[in-house]
Amino acid sequence: MRRHGELTAGPLSDDPDTTPSLLVLVRVLGEAAQAAERPAAPPASPTEARVRALLAGGATTPRAARETGLTVDGVNYHLRSLSARWSATGRTELVARAYALGALTPGAWPPAAASTAKSVGPSPEV
Repeated sequence: MRRHGELTAGPLSDDPDTTPSLLVLVRVLGEAAQAAERPAAPPASPTEARVRALLAGGATTPRAARETGLTVDGVNYHLRSLSARWSATGRTELVARAYALGALTPGAWPPAAASTAKSVGPSPEV
């Protein structure tokens, strides 16, 4: 039996110096006897995947910029690009869709792209 429903997640803290905790609410709307095929995750560049993983780990835009070697504007550019491609209205929805579509590895900390499943940190080419 496969369940379907809604996932809502939101930060509990606005303090930019700490990693915020997330409040997650899962509401089951029904069950399906047939397993639905999961849609494919929209493609993401390696930089977008790193920014998305940092975001899933609670990184602020300035922290993501430091850890990727990008400017704050560069991180915002990648977040806008991902949000538009994934039809996400905000960071929380982007992270939830990434987990739901299998683009982030469930149960891994720090969050990592499902294809690489390794820690996120500055890349040598930056």
